[in-house]
Amino acid sequence: MKVDIDDLSDYFSKIQFSIIDIRRAVIEPGTKRFGTVTSPFSGIIFPLRGRSRMFFDGVPYDMEPGKVFHGGPNMPLDKEVLGQSTWDFMVLHYQVYGNTKGTFPYALSHYELSPGHNSRINDALYRLYHLYTTAGNLSGLRAKSLFFIILDEILTCANCRLHNGSHELAEKAVEYMKDHYMEPLTVPELARQYGLNSNQFAYFFHKHKGLSPNEFLIEYRMRRAKDLLRTTSCSVTEISACVGYSDPFYFSKLFKKRTGLSPKLFREMRG
Repeated sequence: MKVDIDDLSDYFSKIQFSIIDIRRAVIEPGTKRFGTVTSPFSGIIFPLRGRSRMFFDGVPYDMEPGKVFHGGPNMPLDKEVLGQSTWDFMVLHYQVYGNTKGTFPYALSHYELSPGHNSRINDALYRLYHLYTTAGNLSGLRAKSLFFIILDEILTCANCRLHNGSHELAEKAVEYMKDHYMEPLTVPELARQYGLNSNQFAYFFHKHKGLSPNEFLIEYRMRRAKDLLRTTSCSVTEISACVGYSDPFYFSKLFKKRTGLSPKLFREMRG
């Protein structure tokens, strides 16, 4: 679900809700659990260490520190731990009173926020967890105060990363692609470097550069291929590999589509 951070902030400021609990889990590498469901309550997941992939109602989310995730109640859930590290996370459950669907549709949905690494979020989160494990409940004013500190940090940082930092993000991505164009880059891999999902990354890149990440990468690779065809005697297969394409036939087809000439004919005419 696409999240409007201003709407989400406004909802939390108006609704009546209670914090049910906050729990921590550490799961071993390679663990997979399919066909389960989420809690009867809405939940906010805070990755602490390691990586995991969870499917909320069939939609995948790659979970890692620096991101926060929300899942609705009684939602189909599949999950698996990625990599060789243990998956360590906390999940905070809360309940909204009244007509949840009408007053707070986000409470029933799944979505992702990317506040980045933030020591204030972690500090308040651990204090809230300690309060629950020692007091046995989270009904007090102190618990809600800590929750709003956490929520305010998440929404403020996520909003800043999505808007104020988007131009800088696009420029950094351009420089990275120019430095690594010879490697098999993908949009999901690029997006993960900046704490975004593929759609968010593609949106901000297009907003500031006027074309998609894939289009930029192809155009830059074709430019480099032209330079190599003009200035070297390397074979088409070698040039294809140099600009990030392991299949020279695919490269030749793409080159002709972009330039109107095959690599061989381009070299002959520009030689």
